[in-house]
Amino acid sequence: MNIISNDTENFLWNKMYDVYKFKPGTNHQCEWIQIPCESKVYYKDTPWTAEQESIINSCFEELTDDEMYALDWQHDCFTFLPKEHIPFEYEEYDSDRKCQVYFPTYYPNGDYHFFVDKEWKYGLFGHPWKHEIVVMGEKLIEMFEKEKVSLGI
Repeated sequence: MNIISNDTENFLWNKMYDVYKFKPGTNHQCEWIQIPCESKVYYKDTPWTAEQESIINSCFEELTDDEMYALDWQHDCFTFLPKEHIPFEYEEYDSDRKCQVYFPTYYPNGDYHFFVDKEWKYGLFGHPWKHEIVVMGEKLIEMFEKEKVSLGI
């Protein structure tokens, strides 16, 4: 897990705004994201448990050996390897910046959380107030459908 540089972070957020038409806000009637490939929306009112987060991580681990992006709107963003198995609600002290660093959960717990592979073929996009989880990519959707009961969606 590594914190993304400001330049890379700006590039990634610009892609979210330009290609995915990401529109943060509290207006529940507005479309907040447009996924340009196969996707499916799920609704979940409560955060996932550590076990459910582990199931999602396993899905990503099965799909890639490469790094992924973890984007947390208005917070630190990261590259990570799913095989790292970052603990649920992980945090550490950044001695250079003298602050706590929090790795986002797969459930959007207060802010928008996005997890995408580096080719943008599959991903997980979470809206914190609408309780929407958008799953992108045919293989990841199939995995979520198989785990639907376990994930509570």
